[in-house]
Amino acid sequence: MKAWWQSLSERDRRILRFAAVPIAILLFWAFLWDPTQRSRRSLLSQASQAEADLAYMHQASAQLQALGAGGSASVFERGGRSLLALADGSAREARLGHAIKRIEPVSGGRVNVFIEAAEFDQLALWLERLNAAYGVRVDEYSLQRGPALGTVEGRIGLVESGT
Repeated sequence: MKAWWQSLSERDRRILRFAAVPIAILLFWAFLWDPTQRSRRSLLSQASQAEADLAYMHQASAQLQALGAGGSASVFERGGRSLLALADGSAREARLGHAIKRIEPVSGGRVNVFIEAAEFDQLALWLERLNAAYGVRVDEYSLQRGPALGTVEGRIGLVESGT
């Protein structure tokens, strides 16, 4: 390397010395400074998003605790209806009365609902409303395609919350 340097003319050596400083600065910026600053901005953005998520979780936690303090009876009030009566009445309200072939009780907190040619979208909305309004959830199900497009048939097991 020293031999190569000595073989250069004085003019070439001077040009290389002056060019080395801007090249070193450019390399420092490209490989160290800029990536570090990009990472810093990204981490600051992630930290602010995490703080916003944490604030939301604190708010949601307070709301859940307030709901829990009210007791599950106030949240899932059924008006004294049994699970069988609730499933039958709410299915009729959801315009699924024609599709319900029978509802049979399995135990005090569980019923099986047998359906034929039920529109899948209406069925899904009914099940979601049952869960949200009354705390009734699907325990097990067995569904097949129905005779018409978008329909299903089979059995759905409904169970009360806490059962």
